[in-house]
Amino acid sequence: MEFKHNFTYYIRKHPWIRVLCIIAVCAIVIGFSAIITYTVNEKPVILSISQQVGAPGDVISIRGKYFNNSKETSYVEIAGNRLTESSYVSWTDDEIVITIPSNTQDGLLYVVSGAGRSNPDFFTNKNEIPVTIPQSSLYARPEITSLSAETLYVGEILTISGKNFGTKKSSAQVYFSTKKTRQQAAENAYPTSTPKEDPTEYIHASDLDFDYDFWSETEIRVYVPDGAFSGYLYVATENGNSTKVPFQVQQRAGIKNYGTKNMYLVQTSADISDIKGTKDSVLSLRLPLPQQTADQPEVKLTEQDPKPLLDNYDNTSVFQIAMDKTGKNSYAANEKYRISQNHVITVRSVETWIDVDYVAIPRNRQRMLYKTYTRADKLVPADVPELVRLMPEIVYKSINPYRQAKLIYDYMIANYKVQDKLRKGDTSCLDMLKSKKGDAYDFAVLYAAMLRTVGVPAKVMSGILIDADKNARPHWWVNFYLDDFGWVPADPALGAGLEYKSFQPPANPAKYYFGNLDSQHIMFTQHYNPVKNTISNGKTVSIPKSYATQSIWEEASQDITSYSSFWNTPDVLGVY
Repeated sequence: MEFKHNFTYYIRKHPWIRVLCIIAVCAIVIGFSAIITYTVNEKPVILSISQQVGAPGDVISIRGKYFNNSKETSYVEIAGNRLTESSYVSWTDDEIVITIPSNTQDGLLYVVSGAGRSNPDFFTNKNEIPVTIPQSSLYARPEITSLSAETLYVGEILTISGKNFGTKKSSAQVYFSTKKTRQQAAENAYPTSTPKEDPTEYIHASDLDFDYDFWSETEIRVYVPDGAFSGYLYVATENGNSTKVPFQVQQRAGIKNYGTKNMYLVQTSADISDIKGTKDSVLSLRLPLPQQTADQPEVKLTEQDPKPLLDNYDNTSVFQIAMDKTGKNSYAANEKYRISQNHVITVRSVETWIDVDYVAIPRNRQRMLYKTYTRADKLVPADVPELVRLMPEIVYKSINPYRQAKLIYDYMIANYKVQDKLRKGDTSCLDMLKSKKGDAYDFAVLYAAMLRTVGVPAKVMSGILIDADKNARPHWWVNFYLDDFGWVPADPALGAGLEYKSFQPPANPAKYYFGNLDSQHIMFTQHYNPVKNTISNGKTVSIPKSYATQSIWEEASQDITSYSSFWNTPDVLGVY
């Protein structure tokens, strides 16, 4: 009582004590308010979603923290679209349950509150795009019981009977032996007996070449792929590999050999700076990934900086930069920074010996490989009036696809001059018909367009060319297809005299680069790659005449006001 009396007395007598008390009370109130505000305004964090692939009507759970105990003004966004109120089943601080609406596209999923935008996760609408559907864990190891034929040519269809293949192909593959030496290639061109030993290298049938015709639990129909040689084949699924069964591959028209091998350490990168945007704006960058083929059999990712949002989406790595609620990007410590990835890539030279009189005339032009690679697309302008009029003058009445390809190649070498410097901008290869000159890109695209116009399947291969000084530059060449044989390489720009320091220069470049290819070509894309958006209604950037022919390199949300980017030519860090 005495303390209380004295305290009251001093409060009344000394005004400065009253001021201190008021300040102390205010400080306590402000402190509690700050704690409460900080807790309420913590930015949402997504830890997991119950499924990343689903269809409209599916119910999915988003787990995380700082979602707030009630929805109020918060919302979930998928592919740039805010979900309507009817989509929410429940909302708590650590879990949101939603029903996928009918108009959902595949893209990035966010939880957005008054404190800002969460980290992204990815959602795919399985009704909109092809998706990988996991096989049941109950399936046993695949087993091959019989083959429809023991000997076939490349490009002929093989039926594999057995069990436990899975109801969907998913990530499963059929692997065929591939041989790498000239002697082995010659032996396998005309096999006389079952191979005595298991080769150490295999290739699988190609989805990009539409090699898979049918897949079920007990039957697979697959075209014998390019690069297959006599030896063995087997089926590989998530549940293991089947036993290897002998299989013979013949090549009627001649021999293909995969010879000299080089290994390269290659870095791809882009430099980004001066990003300006508002709260929650996003910038996505797409670094291409080199592809595996019979002549580029090994591609190993060794380093990525920073960690990408998606490792492999449409054959690209997706890197994302997000602006926080202050308008700063996620790399605020560095106004200028680089995204990069390193690959170790194994490349083999290709040599072909073809007897033109034994080249097969196409039997099945309804095969998807033919239908896809003989028609025009966003890269190759086939069947345009200028080419339709010109082709009879070049190929005459020949119907042999190899002869047609050689006649067109020789015509381009004789009539068009190659320019070492790339023409700027999104130019057309058809300009060569009047100017009689073009760069390496023009040569490859025009050659493919001419081949497609006469009905020969052709793909534009995009990548880099590495010279003897280990310098790399963007480059393009062509593969054309022959029934019973497979893909044949041709590089019309090098054949026409493009300046280039090869490790072992050929005596006659014009002759060598039709049917052959050295091991200094690294391929990133074969055919035009129409990559899908990750940002709804975003601003996209494409880069013409780059080392990968893909539709999108950069995507920026509408509220990104400006930024600078520079895509570096891939750098060769080592040759082995």
